[in-house]
Amino acid sequence: MPPASTSTSTPVLKTCSTLLLALAFPTLLCAQEVCNNGLDDDNDGLIDLNDPDCPCSTLVAADDLPSYIRNHSFEDRLCCPLSFVSVVSPPWLDCANGWHQATIATSDYFHECGYSPVGFNLPPADGDGAVGFFAQPGYFEYVGTCLTWPLPSNPLLAGVTYTLSLWISAAAVNSYHSQTLAQADPSYWSEQLPLAIFGHADECVEFPIPTLDCIGLMPGWSELGRVMVQPAWEWTRVSITFTPTQDIHSILIGGGCDVPASFSGKWIVNAEGEGYYGTPYFLVDDLLLTEAQDQVLQPVAVTGNLCAEDAGALAIPPSGASGFQWYLDGVAIPGQTTADLDISGMGLGPGTYTMTSTFNGQCLMGNSFLPPASAPVPQISMAPDSGCAPLTVAFADTTGGGTQTIHWDLGDGNTTADSAFTHTYTAPGSFDVTLRVRDAAGCEGELTIPDAITVFPGANGQINANPNPVDAEDPTVQLSGSGSADIISWWWDLGAANPSTSTDQDVEADFPAVPGDYPVMLVVSTTNGCVDTVLSMVTVIDPGVIEMPNVFSPNGDGRNDRFIPIGYKGAPGLMEIYNRWGQVVFSTRNLVQGWNGSGFPDGTYFFIVTPDMPGTGALTGHITLVR
Repeated sequence: MPPASTSTSTPVLKTCSTLLLALAFPTLLCAQEVCNNGLDDDNDGLIDLNDPDCPCSTLVAADDLPSYIRNHSFEDRLCCPLSFVSVVSPPWLDCANGWHQATIATSDYFHECGYSPVGFNLPPADGDGAVGFFAQPGYFEYVGTCLTWPLPSNPLLAGVTYTLSLWISAAAVNSYHSQTLAQADPSYWSEQLPLAIFGHADECVEFPIPTLDCIGLMPGWSELGRVMVQPAWEWTRVSITFTPTQDIHSILIGGGCDVPASFSGKWIVNAEGEGYYGTPYFLVDDLLLTEAQDQVLQPVAVTGNLCAEDAGALAIPPSGASGFQWYLDGVAIPGQTTADLDISGMGLGPGTYTMTSTFNGQCLMGNSFLPPASAPVPQISMAPDSGCAPLTVAFADTTGGGTQTIHWDLGDGNTTADSAFTHTYTAPGSFDVTLRVRDAAGCEGELTIPDAITVFPGANGQINANPNPVDAEDPTVQLSGSGSADIISWWWDLGAANPSTSTDQDVEADFPAVPGDYPVMLVVSTTNGCVDTVLSMVTVIDPGVIEMPNVFSPNGDGRNDRFIPIGYKGAPGLMEIYNRWGQVVFSTRNLVQGWNGSGFPDGTYFFIVTPDMPGTGALTGHITLVR
């Protein structure tokens, strides 16, 4: 809240004049507003610090205290800014007397005479002018000036303690500053800006400085001091007290080099249900830089956050201050009269926390904003989102803004905490995908996309060949294709067979009458575009001849010593020998070697020879062993 025009001690009593009513009604006294009890004592709808009759100041200083920074409220101007600064626009900050673009990163000049767009907390806290800047990893805009030119020269001297106090406000913005008021709420950022002042010794630096990065990374520049600032719509006075170790001639004010990653921007869904990509943007005004003893302030900072239930506030009152009182959004919190406040412990919520005190008979206050426990909105990238089983999908958590991936549920029983990965869905169906993320403040957000992934059944092609193997004397094979129910096309590549190709589901194919293996390929596709390619082999064989004798004499004379097929052409099969009681006494697949009868007595045995070729019956009979 901007400073009141007068300062007074707390509590403050609102008084009213005696009202002389017409027709000689009795004199009535107005109710009095007590400024630290959380009540609307005078029934005007305004409570405590929200009532203009309860003035309190953010600064105790001499009237018209000069700043080491010339034109520190950006009021003196040569022209009016007409837009934000871009590579094709004028450097509008040149309109303000004594100011120039600090770096090639384009900070902006706001003034009620020209550029004052909707979506910023304008008019400024002090007068009609202000300067705005981004501060995000890899891109920093700054407010800067030379203290020693033009004359008179006002360098900051080594060993002297100084205080810089300023008004600051924040907004969530898009790249063109065209955001609406509903989209400009910066409280979606729970992390704080390290607002820093940087100095350059013994030189009035020529602007703009050729960098887009943090000025602290440039030679000759060093950070002199900083304060942590919570992004908030309300104008808040903050201060930095520091003691340079060298005489400082040039200064820059903006983000410290360690700005949070979330300041690069993030996806926001506001209370109106609007989704948009926003980035925190800061306005500053009234850059009052003096020796420290010339300003008396009461800094207030919030710590922790509501999500982690460790939120608190801490004030640093000046020496000699007394009569402390805490307020939330300008309304007193009864009984809270110490320099610290346990926000989470008291079950308090978000808002502007203010502590007042009495200093030299004046009401002095400081405040800081605590953002709400705003859940981050996860953003999911997945490709492809449909296809045929098995379907491999690439997933990524694209939420950004410094959030952490906590949990994925992929809908098919699989989970992970990776931020980017691939996953294969093997079964057909529709699958919900859920992502849960956590921001730097510990707030978690979860997004479920129903039916995010659709997996179609695969074609599952198969080839059936009958007969296979096929006899070279009649190498005709009935080929048929099969697969899922929604197959709409069939394409055969039969190679050496006739026909060589076909688009029918069933094909009668004549293969060469030459023994060998012949490849067959079938390609099928479904109504959903699923394609399957199947390979198989048709074997053409010479069936061979198996004819068995009915007697053999294993007596070692070299004649008819083994029971083997007669006229055997190599047709494979299994031979089993049984005794008269039906017991298997010998078996072999080596028909060329047969049975030598070793160890068995003369007599009659039974044999079964089973050829391997399908459709060929077994040979059975009796064999007589005679030595």
